[in-house]
Amino acid sequence: MSGFPKTTILLVCQFLLLPALTVSIGLTSVSAKMPGKKGSEKKTQKQPVPKVFSLEVGIADDVVLPLVPAKPRTSEEQKKIDSAAWYMTGRLREARNDFVGAYEAYKQAMEYNPNSIEIYRVLIRLASGLDKTDEAIKFAQKAVELDPEDYELMRKLGLHMAGQGRFEDAVMFLEKASDSPTINKKSGVYVIIKHDQANLYERLGKNEEAAQCWEVVFSALTKPDDYTFELNSRSQLEAKQAKLFERIGQSFLATDRLKLAVEAFNKAAESQKGRPGILKYHLAQVYFKSKQYQQALDSLQSYFDEQLQSKGRKAYEFQAEILTALNRSDELIPKLEQLAEKDRFNRTLHYYLAEQYGAAGQFDEAEKTYLDSIGNSSDVEGLAGLMSLYKKNQKYDKLITTLSNILQASDGIQRIQPDLQKMSQDKEFIKTLIAEAQKLKDKDPPGVDVFSGFIIAKLAAEAGQKKAASEFYQFAMNAAEKHKKPQVRGNWAMLILHEYSELLQEENQYGELAELLQKAIKNPLLAPRRINLMAILAEAREKNGETEAALKVNEAARQAAPRFPLLDFQHAWIYYHSRDWDKAIVQLKEFIKKYPKQKERVYQVKMMLSNSYVQQGDIGKGEAVMEELLVDDPENPSINNDLGYLYADQGKNLEQAEKMIRIALKSEPNNMAYLDSMGWVLFKRQKYKEAQEYLERARKLPGGGDSTILDHLADCYHKLNKTKEATELWKKALEEAQQATSPDTKLIEQLQEKLNQ
Repeated sequence: MSGFPKTTILLVCQFLLLPALTVSIGLTSVSAKMPGKKGSEKKTQKQPVPKVFSLEVGIADDVVLPLVPAKPRTSEEQKKIDSAAWYMTGRLREARNDFVGAYEAYKQAMEYNPNSIEIYRVLIRLASGLDKTDEAIKFAQKAVELDPEDYELMRKLGLHMAGQGRFEDAVMFLEKASDSPTINKKSGVYVIIKHDQANLYERLGKNEEAAQCWEVVFSALTKPDDYTFELNSRSQLEAKQAKLFERIGQSFLATDRLKLAVEAFNKAAESQKGRPGILKYHLAQVYFKSKQYQQALDSLQSYFDEQLQSKGRKAYEFQAEILTALNRSDELIPKLEQLAEKDRFNRTLHYYLAEQYGAAGQFDEAEKTYLDSIGNSSDVEGLAGLMSLYKKNQKYDKLITTLSNILQASDGIQRIQPDLQKMSQDKEFIKTLIAEAQKLKDKDPPGVDVFSGFIIAKLAAEAGQKKAASEFYQFAMNAAEKHKKPQVRGNWAMLILHEYSELLQEENQYGELAELLQKAIKNPLLAPRRINLMAILAEAREKNGETEAALKVNEAARQAAPRFPLLDFQHAWIYYHSRDWDKAIVQLKEFIKKYPKQKERVYQVKMMLSNSYVQQGDIGKGEAVMEELLVDDPENPSINNDLGYLYADQGKNLEQAEKMIRIALKSEPNNMAYLDSMGWVLFKRQKYKEAQEYLERARKLPGGGDSTILDHLADCYHKLNKTKEATELWKKALEEAQQATSPDTKLIEQLQEKLNQ
């Protein structure tokens, strides 16, 4: 099956005007410029020709001759000399800021002397500066092999690996660095390496290894006189000391180093200056870990008494966990109520209390707590909680209002995306929600607005309720056009139009889509998108069988944007889609002539041109276009398939055609058109059983009910003496062909003849 007769060519909805880029290539030399260096801007100066000096007679008795060593150099000695020469060449080029040239020279030096660590060091530096990270790492790995005690190099390599997300490799090199026999275990560098190791171990989920590294860092922070810190290393750690102590404490806690955890948390509290509540929170964690639950509860209360909020929701969840361990879960809500009474402006606390009310079936208390805390704000966290409460208790009218409020809040739709996904999968819930929304929509004034109408339409579409989705998209569109705010009449109208258009295209409702777009074009607030909308409208008109109307809209768009290649492409496509082959050929050839540099689009146009010739009856010209394309791109699956199909359909070059179609199938084994082509070429080669296998596979795929595929399979059954099956398929093929948007009269006549024979 050729890809074009049966494959609809979809136009891009978002048209882009790309500026032409002019690239001039001169013959002047180019030198690389290293980041942060100066001097590469200077023009290369012509080097003066050195003067030639000759020795006067009498000044020297002997003629100067080239040095010939008394003992011939060995191969290894010559390599070292060559390496040194290339190394010095690299140094010279680097001094002239020719860093690319220097890099290449140093690589040559390395080829002659692959065991020189000094060469690798300079290669690592230059490779990093030239953004050749992979090569820098490769050279660093070699350098580490040559000098396993070079901990600085191993550390740098570890950090490179970490920067690339190769955390296992990064840890390995940092381990080698910290285990190096030459590193001072009391130096600041050693402590920083351990700090980096701890970070990576935590990222890899290796808590015990991380805690061991944190012990070194903790010791250095608490006993600084025992370590010889460089100023930079010390400032690195001290800049984040408070958070670092807290993090170390958490690591110790997770690995049952409870005494050390308490020490670390105490240090964190000292660093935070006058906030004992934080310390008490951490001590509560230690008590809980050691199963001293009442002490944990008492210690946590100190955190609450200071009305701190730094731990957010985790603090209240921790309280619930402690009470569960004490078998006193019934005390949770009363304790939360006491806290909420004292801390009236702590929204996180009030939302958590409302959630607990909801879980306990206390709907009125939960609703009141949410509403009081949200107040006149549009806090998405509170609105999301309220939404869940209303859904759980089937308060659909309030849920719809809350959905509207969320949608109007900044980033509201993103915040509740997971909730909407779950809602759309609950078919019964969606069905009831739609029914309630329809009742509210029919009220005067409606109980549904632009925003809730839009979100209900989205939910309905996701749930497969296409009719209801269309109804609410239309309602939201109408409401947006009448809204008092320009932003809603503009931006929101465009958003709704985009999603509604997608739904109508999925349902092949191009007439409704065209009417929708016709109205949108008249919206002055959508004027910046007018050309885009006109292009989509032209496509919708054509797909609805309104070719003259499509051409008229396209012409108006081309006049408004005369240098817009995609509009010229659409002009040709309209004739092509409407099967007006003569005009299509003229416009397709005109496009190729007008836009020769639009390579991807020209390829597409030539494929259409080839098929236009074939459909017109000039198969030779169609083949010629395809053969020209194949020369330029011999492995292209579509070209191989379409040309192979053309050969097969004519019963010529069958062996070559089969090879070509196999190239296409190799790239996409489950492509329906390619499977049909393979079945057809095998049929033509009288390999009916093999052909049947491919054609039946094509038929089972989405779109496999295509009239051409059914016709081919019926022909195959006929040859295999499966007369009844063949007749049934020919009938189905005829029905499909007659019901097509653009019926293929030639195929219809052929099918009728087969059924009458």
